[in-house]
This record gives sequence, structure tokens and C-alpha cells, in this order.
Amino acid sequence: LKEVGHSQFNNILISIMGEDFEVHSTAVGKAYQKTYGDGTTTPWLDDNENLQESLKENRWIRWDGVEGTAESHMDWLQEQAKSLMSEERREEYRPYGEKNGIEYYIHDELTAKGQGYGFFKLEGTLQLEPKDMVASMFNFEQTAESDATVVLMKVLKTYRQSSSGPFVTAAYWCNAPGFPFYYRDGLDLSGYKVEGKTLWQLSVSAKGKDFFSMPGSLAAEDMYWAYRLEPNNDGATTKTTLICQTKLNGWIPRVLSNYYVCSVLIDYMSTTEETVRKRKESGEHQKLLKRLELDKL
Repeated sequence: LKEVGHSQFNNILISIMGEDFEVHSTAVGKAYQKTYGDGTTTPWLDDNENLQESLKENRWIRWDGVEGTAESHMDWLQEQAKSLMSEERREEYRPYGEKNGIEYYIHDELTAKGQGYGFFKLEGTLQLEPKDMVASMFNFEQTAESDATVVLMKVLKTYRQSSSGPFVTAAYWCNAPGFPFYYRDGLDLSGYKVEGKTLWQLSVSAKGKDFFSMPGSLAAEDMYWAYRLEPNNDGATTKTTLICQTKLNGWIPRVLSNYYVCSVLIDYMSTTEETVRKRKESGEHQKLLKRLELDKL
């Protein structure tokens, strides 16, 4: 975070008028402001006619070629996550390491199927409530504070869901793996679902066939990203499980790519705890929960 510096961000604005619900959030790392300003102008996205049509029609092609709505892709990912996190499939994973109290595992078969990009499962207990973690995922200011690799993040569209999840966003992201590698960017559909006291936060790449990267970047894919957040009986901590598989593409060696992804994920989870604590003290976190309709959960 010291290398990137503090970030300059747009404030989150969420307007709720009946079914009209928009999440507006943009974050630009301080080191990149001379190039990208405040992030409001993104011609590689704004001038992409196919992308703009997808945003308007809510028709998205997932990374595996399946076309559907933002909500249908969330449903698919949740079902995949439930299966891949089940006790019946625990033996499919092998231990891969531990850091900051978070244990992580790798699924060798799905890693091989994903061209060597690691399919990981992380398990641990976070010192926050499930809704705190979900809120942090849709607050790009907080995400950038917790993830030093962020170059630019921008919500492009918000869709209301009709069933177990309040909304899904279509969001652009760009991250810096570090010298000498190009930035990596992509477009994800992200949402959350409520099942009793358990929350699911879900994201999947759906950039389609005609996605144009930011100049100087290479497109990457979040094939699987799913948090299962279960409150513990103490009311203050969360049993947390994350599955994820990201294809960074390009010439980053797989061993380095997998190490990078794991390291960033664990650091993010650990840093989020401290960031949420500070934002609660200032009262900003409580405002965010209300805006995201998480305050009554």
C-alpha cells in the first residue's frame, strides 16, 4: 500500500426509488491519477458498442461461453460454490499453505483443467460480521485500501435481482501484478445472496468475445470467486470460506501467478478486518451498510 499510496475515490452514491437502485463507485490509485484522472472517462469501455449493448440488455457471455443474465450467472456460481465447498468434496483438495491464520488449499484437477492456474480454497475466521465483509466488496475505496494492486475499479451497471439477492453489478477492474508484467483487467458480474444468516458474495468474469482492455493491459478472467460467510455464535466473528480461480494469462509463470493470487487474497482478508474497524469508528461503515440494504441483516 505504501508503494501505491492512498487512493483518490469517488464517493459511493446509491439511489433507491422503488425498483431503481444504482451502485456508483470508482476508485483510482494515486500513482495512476495522472493517466486516468478520477476514472470517470474510460474510452475503451465507453466506446465499446458491444459492451454497451450488453449493459443495456443485461445479456452476458460468461468465461465458459454460456450466455445469460447477470442474475442467472450468480445462480450458476452459487450452485457451483455449494458443491465445491461441501464436506463430500473436501478430500479433493490438498493443503497448500497457511498465513495470518488463514489456511489455503489447492484443487489439482481443476487447476490442471484451468491451464495450471490455481483453483484455491481459503478457510479461516474473520473478526467481523458477514455483512461487513460483503459491504467491503462493494466499497471500492475500502477494496483499494485493502488491496495494494488496484489500478482502477468502476461499477458500470447495477441490476436488481428477483429472488435471493438484492442486486448484481457489472464492474470493470484493473490490477497491477508488479514489474515487469502488464496490468491485468477484466469485467465481472458481482452480487450477494442471503440464505438465512449465511451470506454469499459472488463474482464471475463475463466480458464476452469483444472486450477491449485498457491500453497497456492484458485481459484476465475470474472464473470462480465465491465467499460463504457464516456468523459464529459470538455475533462478532465469521466462519469464512472462499473459492477462487483467476486466469491472469500472458507470460506470468504459473507458479508465480498462483503465489501472487494467494498472497493478495490472504492479505486482503486480513487487511479488511482492520479497515472495517476504522470505518466503524468513524461511522462511515454504518452508512455503507444502510446504502447496500445490509443494515437489517
